[in-house]
Amino acid sequence: MSTADQSAITAWQNKSLSDFWLSGRGLDHNSKTQGQPYALFSHKLLASEDTDAQAMALTAILGAVARVVDIVHGRNKFTVNFSSQETRTDFAAKQIALSAEPLFNPPRGYLLPDIVDVLTGMALHEAAHAQFSSPEYYTEMPGNPFMAVIRNVVEDTYVEHLTGLYYPGYAGYFWKYRRYEFDLQPEKWAHQPKQNLMENELNLRATEFLLVMRSTKNYVAKVGRVNQVAAMLQKMIFIDNPERLRKLNTRSVARKIYEELFGNLIQHDIAYSLPSSLLDYNKRGKHQGEPGTANNNNKTNIPSQLQNLIQNMRQEQLQVANLSELMEAGLDPDYPPPPPPMVVFRRPLTDEAAAARYEQARSVVKPFVIRLRNRLSWANTRQVINRYHLPSGELDQDALYQARFSNKIFHRTEIIDTRTRKLDIGLLVDTSASMVYPAGEGLSRMQLARNLAALFVEALEPLDSVQTWVFGFNLKGAVNMYELYTPASTNKSRIGMTGAEGTTPEGTALKYAALRLMAEGRPLVQKVLIVIADGNPNPGPETRMVKEQVKRLKNLGCQTINILLGDRPRVYGYDHVIPWTDYYTVTTDFGRLLKKLVEDNR
Repeated sequence: MSTADQSAITAWQNKSLSDFWLSGRGLDHNSKTQGQPYALFSHKLLASEDTDAQAMALTAILGAVARVVDIVHGRNKFTVNFSSQETRTDFAAKQIALSAEPLFNPPRGYLLPDIVDVLTGMALHEAAHAQFSSPEYYTEMPGNPFMAVIRNVVEDTYVEHLTGLYYPGYAGYFWKYRRYEFDLQPEKWAHQPKQNLMENELNLRATEFLLVMRSTKNYVAKVGRVNQVAAMLQKMIFIDNPERLRKLNTRSVARKIYEELFGNLIQHDIAYSLPSSLLDYNKRGKHQGEPGTANNNNKTNIPSQLQNLIQNMRQEQLQVANLSELMEAGLDPDYPPPPPPMVVFRRPLTDEAAAARYEQARSVVKPFVIRLRNRLSWANTRQVINRYHLPSGELDQDALYQARFSNKIFHRTEIIDTRTRKLDIGLLVDTSASMVYPAGEGLSRMQLARNLAALFVEALEPLDSVQTWVFGFNLKGAVNMYELYTPASTNKSRIGMTGAEGTTPEGTALKYAALRLMAEGRPLVQKVLIVIADGNPNPGPETRMVKEQVKRLKNLGCQTINILLGDRPRVYGYDHVIPWTDYYTVTTDFGRLLKKLVEDNR
């Protein structure tokens, strides 16, 4: 190893490469770690009961890892996540899943940037395989366990060195990953002596070859042949011309290495019948958590609930970053104005507090639930009509005395369903920051909106002819559309997750809620959109969009209803406007309106 390489390794040992990517992203502003950035953070990360804090931290970590992967392999657009039961490495889908083991069990002395270095090395390693390994590497892995080890070692060395040639500054991540994987726990890779002399020698040579090629401590094998074969492989792979290296056939190289390492010991076919105690290297390091592998345990997989929250935050983070770049570009006269904000549909995770808030809202509106339901269900009640004086049917006893020789003494009951009218109703709840203002009766506007949402859901849910969607909306970097209740997800506790932050993208919310309603609703069924909001929509494009969308929905036959919680002007073109006064009045007006919609559209 050259003096320059040794100096580089020493530099990697003395610093954390991910400090740059983690700085300024919130983790170093944690009040618990000020003055000692990242210290002890990872040791207690997943032991915390604050799921949101965990998700925010893990999202920041994924952001740091993904930045490096994007720089090195950005044209492939890899998605980086932590491994869970639902998320595994899938090269066809360009998805990389990382083991969470470094976070669950951080090595002694490792701070958060050191762990992120390790995770970045893992992600770069997987991305390098996807970019530089030939398809046969995945489809033609030999059944010979010793040949499989050689094939993996050759391929791992090849893709890491090739990546380092194209991006020399990132080779340190591979070194950090190898250090963590192969040197921190020597017993994990130690050769286990076997009574069978042949099996013992095969495992010894394979293990020694693995450590010589992958260890960061200049490991010297106990078997001279292993050192000679490792030197031969290094001459083949450790060259400085990446284009020439890409022409190397690693499959042929692996076969040659195998013959040199074991050729004087056994015939190739004998090795297929001998077991290998060599740690199943083919499955280690892939971090997929597949059933039956060494990685399928609770220490390496993120819980599904936490994974969903991380992915939501990560998606929002990416969209906000894209939006910021577009907005900056819009300041340049050579660029067109930025497009409208991106829209993110999110399904918030519920907790006990959300369930309690919903139950409180339900108890407040309980006296009005039946009243509203009855007003709509009356219009959806079947009509029963009895037809009399028929030549056959049930005996009409009242007609027996009328005609001495008549056969018109029967009647038949007919049920007419023409009064039944189906409705698909979408409810949009403003969750912007202005909803914290008081609405009277000791309630904030947000609490009142939550109570009204509970009233509509409780009243309409039992009616088979009605399907209901409830969305919260606000603008905070991106337009957030919170799925609080849908026919496919009927957990009413989500309505208790409504908060108040950001601004009011009412026009965008109308547009995308209508799209969901049209896509998921029933064909040829009357659509109704109800907006519960207080102040004016965001000025400019959003205000214009409200009027445009209301007009467009009217042309499509979709009725729009605005329930006003504040003192805003009625200039947005809604088909119907119901100002908030009290529950009794709103229930009466809304019930009368729905009844009219049903009867007018029969």
